Amino acid sequence: MLDCLVIGGGAAGLTAGVYLHRYRRTALVVDAGQSRLQWIAKTRNVLGFPDGIAGAELLDRIRAHAARFKVPVEQGCVDRVTALPEGGFEAFAGSRSWRARTVLLATGARDVPPEVEGLKDALKHALVRYCPVCDGFETQGHRVAVLGTDVHGHGEAAFIAGFGNEVTWLSMGSRDALKPEQLATLEQLGVRIADARPRRIHCAPGQGVTVELDGEEPLRFDMMYSALGLRHPSGLATALGANAHEDGQLVVDGHMQTTVPGLYAAGDVAEGLNQIGVAAGHAAIAATAIHNRL
Repeated sequence: MLDCLVIGGGAAGLTAGVYLHRYRRTALVVDAGQSRLQWIAKTRNVLGFPDGIAGAELLDRIRAHAARFKVPVEQGCVDRVTALPEGGFEAFAGSRSWRARTVLLATGARDVPPEVEGLKDALKHALVRYCPVCDGFETQGHRVAVLGTDVHGHGEAAFIAGFGNEVTWLSMGSRDALKPEQLATLEQLGVRIADARPRRIHCAPGQGVTVELDGEEPLRFDMMYSALGLRHPSGLATALGANAHEDGQLVVDGHMQTTVPGLYAAGDVAEGLNQIGVAAGHAAIAATAIHNRL
């Protein structure tokens, strides 16, 4: 029986693996290979890289760090976790299974992708972005579109306008859902609202973002943020009875333990700010709590 099974091999999961092995605990990381790090064109919010680092390169460095301490990593997608009658858990990934005294869930989050032609290249060249907390500072003085409905789109448009950008909110027909004071806030920030539904959004390196709206002239931007929301894959935990918020983020205590004893969560799937640094901090807290518990 393992001391801890870590489900997820991104920033949180691998950091937890390093901590646990440095605590001389038996731990295994099971990685489905879906970390959002690989989609980040460049992050400058990670200390030690003031000029920025591509997400894929950062993930490679974290993997190398874990390998340096001989953290075992197996590729696989855990589809079920059960509680054992004698205590602890059993996790299943197809025909494979593992037993552990504790489980740390580090399954991250999934962005709801926009319907954009050339999305993969657009993400690579940072024409389409997901996280203004991560890179809003670098957008200063640009023409920026925000695609999203209701309060999500409104909030992100207001946030990005705070960096001195010329912002247009592509509200997808949701403008009337906002309160007058919310619309007044956007007006004060100089945010334009294009309420017509986009008919086609095309991105190309060197050409920026072109948005075709029904019955209107095309709009052109330097970049676009997608504010269509996140999905937090927390079903493994909720099936065990763990409490989660409406968006799927798991409720955790100060030690990153869920409402199920022995089941922990770290990174984007745990409640809190979705950031690489936060994920690493979550993992350090959780791994230390697991070590002290055992």
